[in-house]
Amino acid sequence: MTALYIEREDQLALVYDALVDSDVLFLDTEFESRASGTTLCVLQVTDRDSTFLIDAITVPDLSSLGQAIGRREQTWVVHAGRQDVELLMDALNLSQRPEIFDTQIGWSLVSAEYQVSLAYLEAVICGLRVSKGRQTSNWKKRPLTDAQIEYAIGDVLYLPKIYDTINARLIERGRPDSVYSASKEIFEPPKKETTSVSLSSYRNLWQLDAAQKAALEVLVNHYNDSKSARGGPHYKTLFSIAARLPQNADELSEIKGVHRRWASQAERRLLPDMLEAAEDAENQDTQNQAPPTPYGSFDDHCREAWLQCARADICADTHIAPELAFPGWLMKRLKASIHHVSDPKRLSEEFVGWRSCLIEPWERFCDDTYPQ
Repeated sequence: MTALYIEREDQLALVYDALVDSDVLFLDTEFESRASGTTLCVLQVTDRDSTFLIDAITVPDLSSLGQAIGRREQTWVVHAGRQDVELLMDALNLSQRPEIFDTQIGWSLVSAEYQVSLAYLEAVICGLRVSKGRQTSNWKKRPLTDAQIEYAIGDVLYLPKIYDTINARLIERGRPDSVYSASKEIFEPPKKETTSVSLSSYRNLWQLDAAQKAALEVLVNHYNDSKSARGGPHYKTLFSIAARLPQNADELSEIKGVHRRWASQAERRLLPDMLEAAEDAENQDTQNQAPPTPYGSFDDHCREAWLQCARADICADTHIAPELAFPGWLMKRLKASIHHVSDPKRLSEEFVGWRSCLIEPWERFCDDTYPQ
């Protein structure tokens, strides 16, 4: 693959004309990261037919290429390309990303391996051992050496074959589009869901009497209704407040984790509601007979071990790396829910988007293994 070295602004028209009609582009960048920020130094791009090495130091304004190599309907093929894509979005002055096919993610969708290097895929798929000795070169220094240029071109030279191989395996497994959704998670990770607090969130609830429990319920309801408000105490601090049953703002602010300003606000309405609920419960003379909540059980251990086995078996069945199919945030959700369901097949509702391919093997594993 012969590449044209673009080092003058007037040469950008050659890139534009060659790539403007291309649907799939293979890209990589070289950059320098310092405490002051990250500088794009080189952009390598090919559509298989035409290959360019664009010097972003001598040609710092690449925005004119945005309509040629940054169209929304194009596909960018990159490897571990989060930082590459972010740099290119800025350099090309793009507001929307093209479709991203990240070969690192793609390989995780067809193998047990997660976060492999480009050099590894070049060796496994292309049968090559490529030296990465120039990876730590000073890419801001000019002129670039012949070795640097050769190295930079090499980073896109074999991307087409890697892309074709992964694509063929995805098609064979019936999920050709999953790589685009999975790659998108790099840039748009799932939002952290704020879980509502309930009385069952407190392991030591058994230590509270009826009045204190009633007070805690008022505090929990207020907490859930005002999560976006700043300055409020952590939900764990609510237990201490309920246990103390403070009568005014001064007593409330003495509790560790309670800010004086919040205490003053709570005195006007929250404290009266809490104390009223506590008094009503006390007048009912309700006995507190709840047993201590166990810190753990063998049943809990068995369920969590089952969940780990499910993860391994389903990933082997679907040929998807466990870290991609069941990332930490998803395992946390499943682990929190597995103790509260009688039929774990219900948890398949967690498999949305490209992970819908996990539903059938999950339900099959549940039918075959989950103790009833």
